Order: sequence, then structure tokens, then C-alpha cells
Amino acid sequence: YVLSNNEIKQELNQYPLWELKEEYIYRDSSLVLSKAILFINKVAAIAEEQKHHPVITNSYSTVEIKMHTHDAGGITKKDFALALAINQIEL
Repeated sequence: YVLSNNEIKQELNQYPLWELKEEYIYRDSSLVLSKAILFINKVAAIAEEQKHHPVITNSYSTVEIKMHTHDAGGITKKDFALALAINQIEL
């Protein structure tokens, strides 16, 4: 189910790298290009495993990730499960 704004804010308290931006949870990271590409590839592998695909953009040294659950029409626990896995990526 789609989380309410209050539920999203409570979840985000546990994810300091993430914020609510429009209808997505959002994170950006500043990395040198080679590390940015490595990070993006690791995010992609996790997304494939979870069958949940975020929007990923890379510009210079910034990687931006935003996500919501498209088929549910909002932010769900699936988004926070993926955020947790992304936060555990080591470079």
C-alpha cells in the first residue's frame, strides 16, 4: 500500500541520506566519475534483484536516485527496502 506523508516522514527519520522530494524519496551522492559508475552498477544489480527500479541520473560527480512504486502510485515499503540496500553499498 502507499504510505501516508506521516508514515513516509517516520521512515525517513531512519534514512538520513534520503529526503522526500515531490512524489519520490531522493538521495544524491558526490563521487568521482569512476566511483559513480561503480555505484550506479551496484544500485542496478540490487534493483534487478528486488525487481524495483529507481530513476538514476549521473552528472559530473553527482549521482541522483529517486524512487516511488510506480504500480502502487506512490511511496511504499518497497522503496525503503531498496533505499536500505543502497545505503549498504560499499565502494
